Amino acid sequence: MAKITGITQQKKLRERFSIFVDGKFEMGVDGSLVVKYDLKIGDSFTPELQHDLENDDRVEMAYLGALNFIAFRERCENEVHEWLFKKKFIDLEDEIITRLKDRNYLNDERFARLFIRDRVKIKGWGPIKLRHELNSKRIAKNITENEIEEIREEFDFNEMALDFAHRKLKNIERPTIKDKKRVWAFLQRKGFEGPSISQALSEFTFHREEENP
Repeated sequence: MAKITGITQQKKLRERFSIFVDGKFEMGVDGSLVVKYDLKIGDSFTPELQHDLENDDRVEMAYLGALNFIAFRERCENEVHEWLFKKKFIDLEDEIITRLKDRNYLNDERFARLFIRDRVKIKGWGPIKLRHELNSKRIAKNITENEIEEIREEFDFNEMALDFAHRKLKNIERPTIKDKKRVWAFLQRKGFEGPSISQALSEFTFHREEENP
């Protein structure tokens, strides 16, 4: 019967341990598995134990990889799904995502809230673009709408649209209908809703081309 003859911490990856069987290196595993299986020198190393260690180690690798992925910035569930697919861990998706959500490392409501605040405050996006972008990330519609309503309490989209219009038209002495169409298209691209755009542009007088002196 094969026996474990050595368990040593790896030098480069301190969270991993090398398992030696009958004096030869057999496999590397996450340190948590040494504790979970209470591995000790002298224990029998059966094919069943090896199989369980390999499976559990793959889960730990996927989980730690996902943790590293979300450490740089807030991520949504769909982004983690895509990462797991890319790294060929998609079969572990339910287990990994459940663990991340249970530990509050993954939260689509928090993601949507931070995403919306960042895009509104820094990029000046309106509701339509916010909805489009969050829908592309598969954020639930009710989460998106709730968070957009929350941000309306702090940011007035009508005032934002008007401010953008002022910036676009401030150096034009007699803006034309063509200028109006240009600013309208710009505000649409920023994601502002029709009523906000109409209200903003109603503050200006636009002239037909032939009316310019």
